Amino acid sequence: MTPRRFPRWFPIRRVIKGEKGRDWFWLVGVLWWFLKIVVFTLLFSVEFVLRSLLVSDEKTAITGGDGVELWPRKLATAKFLLDDMKLVKRDVPDTTINDVLLGMVSSGFSRYLDHRTPNALHEGLRITGVAMVNIRPQPGLQDLSKLMKSNTKARWGNKFGVILIPVYYHKGGNDPLEYLKRAKATVDKKKHSLEAYFSYKIGDLVMSLLGPKYACMLNYKLLCNTTFTLSNVGGPLEEISLAGNPLSSIKVNTSSLPQAITMHMLSYAGKAEMQILVAKDIIPDPEFLAKCFEDALLEMEEAVLRTNKA
Repeated sequence: MTPRRFPRWFPIRRVIKGEKGRDWFWLVGVLWWFLKIVVFTLLFSVEFVLRSLLVSDEKTAITGGDGVELWPRKLATAKFLLDDMKLVKRDVPDTTINDVLLGMVSSGFSRYLDHRTPNALHEGLRITGVAMVNIRPQPGLQDLSKLMKSNTKARWGNKFGVILIPVYYHKGGNDPLEYLKRAKATVDKKKHSLEAYFSYKIGDLVMSLLGPKYACMLNYKLLCNTTFTLSNVGGPLEEISLAGNPLSSIKVNTSSLPQAITMHMLSYAGKAEMQILVAKDIIPDPEFLAKCFEDALLEMEEAVLRTNKA
């Protein structure tokens, strides 16, 4: 996932002639905006530290842990149409594709866990994921000549922070869009915090003071204490070719993480494919998990269509 690096810095001020009282409303809006950033940043930063050191998810049928990075893996693909995701997105105001994706993941996990361990989990069980956020001042590929300059804002190497993205187990209800609304509420809070910047500074500080060994231990512990990794990258809008050969799809993935499941979605030419890599001794049927995610989007789409017809 690639949410905004930092919150929007100031609410837009609209000056209306002859209505000085509106300045007070603008000032109250600024103070409320600033208070939300402080509260959410403090809350999520404390949670990040606790997750990195002490607190872990409850054990479920999809939980990994120490040593799981060495276990055999199995790969499955969940396929979606971007038009379907956009249709669902338009039904809830100010919703993004990332919100839809997180809602699908929450619904899909709930379906899968109901299948694997029926009636074994309590309502509202938290399942925590990890997402990387680019915090470069200038995102994207940088010109090599700019990188060579001593006073440039661009810099060599990776510069990214980490955010925790919780989803919650819920038994199937009457409204599939509730998963989307809960996901949107979660992402909106993340957008009002500096969690990604804080996590980057923590990692940078540990690297500077204690060295790469302890920085790696910190990252490893965080991954052991969470359940999944999730990313979403927007790819080419039109079909492309390589050496005259058209590309049917583009897939990305990562391995060697102590989690039992990692998910990476990339869109290409109107389609989106999510690669689901699992530890096969923990999740032996990733194809069924992929279908759970696909069915989650279809149910959301059907709910939107029913609402529009009513």
